[in-house]
Amino acid sequence: RINILLTGVDSSVGRNHALNDTIIVASFDPNSRHVVMLSFPRDISGFPLWNGVTFSGKINSLMTYAGLHKDQFPDGPLPSLIKELGYLLGVPIHYYAAVDLDGFRTLIDKVGGIDINNPRAINDPDYGGWTDGRPLGFSLSAGVHHLDGQSALAYARSRKGSGDNDFTRARRQQQLLVALARKLTDPSMLTRLPDLLAAASQTVRTNFPADRLSEMLSLSRQVKDDAIQKYVLGPPYALRSTDATPYSLKLDLAKLSALSIKLFGADSRYAANAPASPSSSP
Repeated sequence: RINILLTGVDSSVGRNHALNDTIIVASFDPNSRHVVMLSFPRDISGFPLWNGVTFSGKINSLMTYAGLHKDQFPDGPLPSLIKELGYLLGVPIHYYAAVDLDGFRTLIDKVGGIDINNPRAINDPDYGGWTDGRPLGFSLSAGVHHLDGQSALAYARSRKGSGDNDFTRARRQQQLLVALARKLTDPSMLTRLPDLLAAASQTVRTNFPADRLSEMLSLSRQVKDDAIQKYVLGPPYALRSTDATPYSLKLDLAKLSALSIKLFGADSRYAANAPASPSSSP
């Protein structure tokens, strides 16, 4: 099983902060061609660290905090986030891929845009993430759409439309990643892959071995849609904290550990502490 952190950093030219507003762990089983995607909502806070200390901030600020407190996090910002997510999920994370807002938009445009099926209409009059001078607002009807980089970024970031929130946004982000993978593994893209991978190396920060990318894309091509399980770790895995302002979410570690065992079986660190199943009577 190969576990990869996919993170989008809310930073670009003109911004004075950097937060991990997309945190997705993708787990790929090369034998069964089965994929699990788990999104951590950015507002999760008050969670236990691997060293027994409780982190009071939000999970999307952990990397920045680690960079400012090297005495507490000697591994560095990104390695600390990777170690913590693996600790919470109960399985090690082997690789990462990180991209900022401009890099994501550029990557989508480089592949010629992507196709998605929007499950419900979006009307977010306050969306202001455009970088090409468009006025405030983003809307998209339900149904199939071809998205360029700007529109894909809006689809990934919009969360203030009627009925939308961080959880619906996280589901759209998972959808976009699957659509991007489908585009990259399309046979018509084969001749363009060298140029695309070269462009990706300029926008995506990753430790995935370059000599294994072709192998990974080949395996990904064999993954069917019904072999992809998607989870957003909001309710019931994380619930709104009633004693905290501003808004934050508190992980239900019992439910998270049960999910980990369900998805990863004996590979989960939680499996060792799970109650044994009652043996059948002779």
